Amino acid sequence: MDTQHTPILKRVGAVLLVVGLIDIAVMIYCIANRISYSSSFNIFAVIAGIFLLCGSLRAASLVRWFAVFMLAAFVALLIAWPFMQPFALTLTQFRLNPGTSFATFTFMVFVLGLLVWLFRELGREPVMAARASAGRKQRDMRIPAAAGVGLVIVMGTFMALLLGGESADRAKSIAEQQVGPGYRLHVSSLNIAKNNKGTFVSGVVTAWKDNEILDLPVHWEER
Repeated sequence: MDTQHTPILKRVGAVLLVVGLIDIAVMIYCIANRISYSSSFNIFAVIAGIFLLCGSLRAASLVRWFAVFMLAAFVALLIAWPFMQPFALTLTQFRLNPGTSFATFTFMVFVLGLLVWLFRELGREPVMAARASAGRKQRDMRIPAAAGVGLVIVMGTFMALLLGGESADRAKSIAEQQVGPGYRLHVSSLNIAKNNKGTFVSGVVTAWKDNEILDLPVHWEER
């Protein structure tokens, strides 16, 4: 059996294993220091890395599918971001927190580059040939790409409806009472929970001026 694909799988597996372990370490550090952190790699990257190091063609197919899905969603999110958060707020965040903004930008570039690299490496001819020899069908990468874009569209539409309704207006009103006039307001998140006792709403409103940004928690109960 041709083994030209094996070094490719081992190389990708090693990279994913390292990335996953680093991501887990960062996550643990953030949890211990009560720092907000979220990532889609960690455990998934470690498990996928181990399977790829073992030469699994099935894992290679799944990782490539997931990479295309994430890449499409990532690009769609970048395009949709100006519609999800006021551009003036984004500019203020970059200006007031250049270090954090640069770190975020660097991380985004790294993730984007990693996803592109995974897609290209696991789509190389030796890997495709090995899959064909093993009797595995070639996956249509348009499906995960469409799924990634579709997910962002659905989430964006849901957020637009949720953050543009009466609950969002009330959240802004409560936040304005906390900071006073002169701030521009944006509802960053909103959670609505209902049970037999009533409706409970909580969220975060970002209030900002040219020289200040505040994240204000808001909550109220509707009976």
